[in-house]
Amino acid sequence: MHKPRRLIIAVSGVAFAVILIFMELGFLHALLESTVQILRRLNGEIVLLSKAEYALIAAERFDIHRLYDAKEVPGVAAAWPVYIEGAALLRTGANRGHPIRVIGLTEDSAALDIPPFYEQLHQLHSQATALVDVTSRRKFQLPLAMRESRREGVSPAAPGSYRGELNGRQLRLVGHFHLGVDFANDGNLLMTAANFVRFFPQRASGDDPLTFVDLGVIKLEPTARLDEVLMNLQQTLPPDVDVITKDRLIEREKTFWKENAPLGYIFMVGAVMGFVVGVVICYQIVYADIADHMREFATLKAIGYSNAYFFRLVLEQCFYLALLGFVPGLIVSYLAYPGLAAYTGLTMNLTPTLALWVFLATTAMCMLSGLLAVSKLLATDPAELF
Repeated sequence: MHKPRRLIIAVSGVAFAVILIFMELGFLHALLESTVQILRRLNGEIVLLSKAEYALIAAERFDIHRLYDAKEVPGVAAAWPVYIEGAALLRTGANRGHPIRVIGLTEDSAALDIPPFYEQLHQLHSQATALVDVTSRRKFQLPLAMRESRREGVSPAAPGSYRGELNGRQLRLVGHFHLGVDFANDGNLLMTAANFVRFFPQRASGDDPLTFVDLGVIKLEPTARLDEVLMNLQQTLPPDVDVITKDRLIEREKTFWKENAPLGYIFMVGAVMGFVVGVVICYQIVYADIADHMREFATLKAIGYSNAYFFRLVLEQCFYLALLGFVPGLIVSYLAYPGLAAYTGLTMNLTPTLALWVFLATTAMCMLSGLLAVSKLLATDPAELF
């Protein structure tokens, strides 16, 4: 507190590095978490998918008869299909059209935990109707009231007579829901399976398009044991489908994006660069402070203070610097995350775990800077300064 102005500048420098790390890790978390939001909404404990589907973007499908077989396994309460088309073209007005993900559910299905689908099912019975995700990108030219409502629990104005073209066929939006976009999908439409067939008749090459399923959701009976039902399904169903728990599928999807998406590496490198920037800033702050008090430190060395004392003194100062810089950085990031999530439609949550990791990184950053800066002090000969 000897020089408040210098303290404010020092804290601002560390806070800048903290915010940079928070932003990079926030977008990295958004990359991973946003891609699995649809999986988190699955209303079941076990998922069926094609053996060839290494990730959701692969769009591999399996025969619906696998779900009929799964229903016969003891412990299975229900088995619902989920249909997904990830490259449908939505065109509105003079818009040239943009790819959007379309999700189809049977009317008696409870496969997805999206209440608006069931609340507005009476409107979705009409031909060429769908619900639209309020987080969809602005390029789809959705009504302004819908675009501004980008948070769960907010009820924007109904789309009304908003119309467009989906794969060259007229589409009418009759409601909205909240799911969230990701780096592979800029928007989402949700419709009944009957409407899904009308827009994507080519899925089965002349057969019933609903015979090929993207995801199968298995709901267990309350008394059923997950591991037993999972094993029975794996033994009963043919090898052309994967039987996997919902939690395991979420982790598998995250691992795919973490290891194969260049964006994951970019954000991770950005977080590392934020750490390096913080080390440089903190080093300059601590080194300047040591240089300004070199004669005082030399005097202390001359009267017998040990190197351990100076290590403890500088590292203590670095810890205070880390703590004081982390708090404003955390506050700014906490306020910025909801705004970024609303603007981008991505899932950005500042969790206690993330905050703890960034605090540990900030402490390590400042401590490393202190160790680099104190080396000059320890190498100084007091006699040279008098």
